[in-house]
Amino acid sequence: MKNGFARFWRRPPAALAAQRWVVLDVETSGLDASRDALIAIGAVAMRGGRVIPGDSLELVIRQTEASSRENILVHRVGRAAQLGGTEPAAAALALVDFIGRAPLLAFHAPFDRSFLARAVKAHLKRRLDNPWLDLAELAPVLEPKARLCSLDDWLAFYSIPAASRHNAAGDAFATALLAARLIPEARRQGAKSFAELQALARAGKWVQ
Repeated sequence: MKNGFARFWRRPPAALAAQRWVVLDVETSGLDASRDALIAIGAVAMRGGRVIPGDSLELVIRQTEASSRENILVHRVGRAAQLGGTEPAAAALALVDFIGRAPLLAFHAPFDRSFLARAVKAHLKRRLDNPWLDLAELAPVLEPKARLCSLDDWLAFYSIPAASRHNAAGDAFATALLAARLIPEARRQGAKSFAELQALARAGKWVQ
């Protein structure tokens, strides 16, 4: 657990160079956050725009019943791993301890956010109210001529290797490598704080 990180909006923009951010990815039993199960969580920290592989988290959440064979073929978290995973409340606590008050990043962030917020609310009776940045919105703003949509396409565009796609920890790491390419360009284009990165991404969403 990382302690002592004040809320990002209480710091001057210049302090962001040293601030800890967390990149997240989840694997689930389906696409509906209101009823489908959270299967696995992957997270890796960044500081000063650099990925910190040693500051990472990987959790498989224990299920009362394993997801379908077709679903397992997607995320490759097998029946034994699902039935023997971390107890859901303990997983939620491990997640909030790991992220602390860090700003959060993901590719198609609303999807990850909805599943994680539901888990934290259900097991810890609290809100997951960290600020989020959606790299799927930010990337097209910075590279408008690329006209790409998927994480795989953006990884290929930047020649970023992704050895373990559709694995929460592997996808979080690949997404963090993408963030490490996008954020310096965003700063060159004038975004000097996390809030300005969010505003840039939101503006690009409406333009698109």
